[in-house]
Amino acid sequence: MSITNLFRNAVKNPFTTAIIVVVAIVMVYEIFGDIHDMRAATSGYDYCHNLCYLFDNICACYFMTIFFIMCYFTYINKQFSKWSIWLFYALGVSVLVKFFIAGLVFDYVYHHVESEYMNKIPSLARTIFLGGVYWITIVFFFVPKFIKDTMKLKEEQELTI
Repeated sequence: MSITNLFRNAVKNPFTTAIIVVVAIVMVYEIFGDIHDMRAATSGYDYCHNLCYLFDNICACYFMTIFFIMCYFTYINKQFSKWSIWLFYALGVSVLVKFFIAGLVFDYVYHHVESEYMNKIPSLARTIFLGGVYWITIVFFFVPKFIKDTMKLKEEQELTI
């Protein structure tokens, strides 16, 4: 896939392109806002609270990006690529890596929150561990359809060659 094909598809689908650009701008704004709030934190709890939301936004952005790339390859580009299959594998590995890193972040948060805020640890744990779950669920819910449509594209492409 070349850059010209990407731009050609972006021009053909201005509504989709606009939505993706707006979502990207919102996600960058949220991530930079979390980083700014972490720098301005006055206590360990405030810092860890903003760290949890930063981790949540990064996970949501990552899985949303995988979802949009899978949609692009399957439905907009409409051409079979090895990348469309590799994204399915990357998604599965990414979920495992996400929960491993979430455990490390939770350990950090647990050790750096002051004792008077220990009653808020469950809320922080929910934010860390369930942060990107809605995007993970959406992607895994649509994976069978993506696989079916990708295999259909592969068969069509093999028939035309």
